Amino acid sequence: MRSLKAWGAAALLMVLAPYAGAAELDATSQQRNSVVTQEQRAVSELAAQQGRVATEVPSRGQAKSDASAKSAVPIANGRRAYAPSCLAYRAPEGLPLTTSGPVYPTSAPLRMRLAAIEQGNSNYVSELVDIDIWRVPCSSSGQFYEAVTLMRIKRDPSNEGRVTRYPLFPGIRVSQSPFANDLFVRVAEEPNTFREHVMADTPVIDSTTYVLENFSYVSPDTALFDFNNAFSIRFDNFFTDGSTRYGTISVPTYTASATDYPTRGGPLPINGYLTGNWFDETHSGEGMLVQVFDLPGNTTQVLFTFAWFTFGPDGRPFWLFGATQVNHDQRGPISVPTIFQTGGGFAGNFGPSAQQNTWGTVTFRFPHCYQMVFDYASTTTAANVPLGSGTRTWTRPVNTNALTCE
Repeated sequence: MRSLKAWGAAALLMVLAPYAGAAELDATSQQRNSVVTQEQRAVSELAAQQGRVATEVPSRGQAKSDASAKSAVPIANGRRAYAPSCLAYRAPEGLPLTTSGPVYPTSAPLRMRLAAIEQGNSNYVSELVDIDIWRVPCSSSGQFYEAVTLMRIKRDPSNEGRVTRYPLFPGIRVSQSPFANDLFVRVAEEPNTFREHVMADTPVIDSTTYVLENFSYVSPDTALFDFNNAFSIRFDNFFTDGSTRYGTISVPTYTASATDYPTRGGPLPINGYLTGNWFDETHSGEGMLVQVFDLPGNTTQVLFTFAWFTFGPDGRPFWLFGATQVNHDQRGPISVPTIFQTGGGFAGNFGPSAQQNTWGTVTFRFPHCYQMVFDYASTTTAANVPLGSGTRTWTRPVNTNALTCE
């Protein structure tokens, strides 16, 4: 994760890099470095203000008025643009480079020259990169926010991973009605954090995907953007050579059509945000504990488990259990083999006769974070065991475990 603090020193070194004013770039080191320094100072102060905020901003569109509490208190970013569960899993190398739905600009990526550092050259050079924007749908219920907005900087294949010359991250501003133009926007490689932000002049060694997010702190230099609405994003390479200094992408309002976004409105991906107690509010005493675990050494799957606390035909409590491995971001329905135990005793007071028995199958899907639909079908013929088949819809309290899930 490239944190603001980690890149601060690196960014400063880039600002102080010697530059004699290559004719190709039509800019002096003093001109460019002065602008970069101003932007870095402004964003650094904005991030420092974030660290002083110790309670969540009340709601979208409301300002935080009291920032005097201790910064050590763990908090969430109340101004975040999407629910953290939207990107619960990332590829090992970072956010995905694959796109979904429309990509902006629609005709071709923005082809832009960025400032670059070249080994053995005391001058700044430049490198052409492609920049584009797209959205990933993350909502089925519409209870929170609609999509995650991603931005990609892509190096040419011949330059990918090249360290003898590499481009520098541009300055980025967003304009969106009804706010003033050209405001700072938080850009993060690791989205589910509080302060992580990529600074101008950060090295871009590999093609990288970033999330457009909101700073948590209210400031005249930023805004509470809603990236589902139309906006314009401007990229600045800080060279004072006229029209090639800036690149701009206009992104229209998000419309989640089934054609553009096939997963929109479908079951949620299976991830840890679904962990919790599920039940039927009209039938107290029965419920399920669903848990989703990471698997040590397994970067592509998680373990989905459930315990169904129900009743047998004699009215006595009866437990059913199930577990299965699920691919990251696999969506329901998922079918889970289900078992029950016999021959046990209270507080572990039982002998070798305890055994595991096949009960049948329970199939799960989650229309949204607070609704679970499951189909059940028993296959056992054992006596005194709950039998049958059917479909049920259960719920859980909103914001279970204080997790913002969508």
